[in-house]
Amino acid sequence: MRCMASAPNSRCAREVTRCDAGSASVYCASPNGNWRVVSAQNANQQRTRASFSWPFVISVGVLGFASGLPNVLLNDTLSAWLSDIGVDPKSIGLLAFATLPYGLKLLWAPVLDRFPAPLFGFLGIRRSWIALLCAMLFIAVLALAWVGPSTQAAPVLPVAIVALAVACLSATLDAAIDAHRTDGAAGVAEGAAASAFVMGYRVAFVSIGALILMLVAPLAHWVDPNGDAHARELAWRALIASGGAVMLIGIVAAWLAPSPPARIAVQSVEAAVIEPLRSFVRAFGSRIAIVLVVALLFRLPDLLGNRMVMPFLKQEIGFTIDEIGAVRQGFGFVMTIVGALVGGVCVQRFGLFRSLLVFGCFQVASNAGYIVLAGAGKSMPTFVGVILVENLCNGLVSAAFVAYFMELCEPRFAAAQYAILSGLMYLAGALVGGVSGWLVEELGYDKFFLLSILVGVPPLALLPFAMPKRAEAAD
Repeated sequence: MRCMASAPNSRCAREVTRCDAGSASVYCASPNGNWRVVSAQNANQQRTRASFSWPFVISVGVLGFASGLPNVLLNDTLSAWLSDIGVDPKSIGLLAFATLPYGLKLLWAPVLDRFPAPLFGFLGIRRSWIALLCAMLFIAVLALAWVGPSTQAAPVLPVAIVALAVACLSATLDAAIDAHRTDGAAGVAEGAAASAFVMGYRVAFVSIGALILMLVAPLAHWVDPNGDAHARELAWRALIASGGAVMLIGIVAAWLAPSPPARIAVQSVEAAVIEPLRSFVRAFGSRIAIVLVVALLFRLPDLLGNRMVMPFLKQEIGFTIDEIGAVRQGFGFVMTIVGALVGGVCVQRFGLFRSLLVFGCFQVASNAGYIVLAGAGKSMPTFVGVILVENLCNGLVSAAFVAYFMELCEPRFAAAQYAILSGLMYLAGALVGGVSGWLVEELGYDKFFLLSILVGVPPLALLPFAMPKRAEAAD
């Protein structure tokens, strides 16, 4: 960071977490290296934002939970249900195409920068969309529980249609929360907000996800001690519906969350679509293509491998659903939280580039654990070790990568720009996830997980050329 001021105690109002400027003007280095003048009034506003940041960070953690919940229900939980009734891996993989809205949300995300949501407009542009979408997801997840398959021979099309609707709403919710987080944390607490969001997101996976898997068998036994298949079906439906009801916490969080600092609103839908792209081009110039490639591929090792983990553990290795829930979601909980906390601290302490590079290598290497597990067979100690390492690495890289996306975005266009970046990431995941079942049948699980490692090498090589100038200066 570079900063010059006409008073000894002045600091750059845009790029530090504190500002001690008095009445003097403050001169700050913009991301493109030019100097600009920031008034003392803006410096005082920065002091207010610093005091506002920690309640905001806590609210971001709760909203991260609301963001992760429909994702875990749509991916891990639905995959576990289908694996439990014997659906083949190819069909499970094809359902990944229902998650394409996560990759296409950039097409409608600019609307979230322009208009408040109906019914909740009094909460402002960002929080109104969060509240409305959480309410709609509650209804959509109930529908998913209703149409879920009863047997291996049951048609999958109704599930795919409702899953597509859940994915559309969930992707839009992600865009709204991403914009809210990026807008409120810009220049104040990017690392802390990213860490809190990842923690909340992963808590949804390892709490609700684990509880559903661990309670299926006991609830089915309570319904029918003889172990009737219909009782197990009812257990799945009831537990997924209960998970959907937890979405209502997002409405409460949106209501109570501090509002982001007021900014100049985007004046038209056209500006909301075009200006975010122009902002990217101005910031990165000829490097914009490299930035987009890194956004597309950096998380691919995790997104590709994760789609087939559930059928691998249940059908190939032979672990039961409650064992998977206890180990993969339950034991992984602590390591995920540790990873997210350490990841956020490392971003602040060692810089964004170093953290991304090291954690990206950890992410790639962690998939090798499933190759080890495939060779060991049904070994509980090996399973626990693989899951602990994977969750730790996932927490580390998730916190750093969320901070990276936040650093790339201009707060005024946060919804559109973050949707472009995260949309590319999820688009790659949906496309390769759709063919993951076919890859498993053609290659086998060993070579499939090896492939998931190899696809992570190119973005690591490109990372030095895809860093924003602020991050480069900080490193």
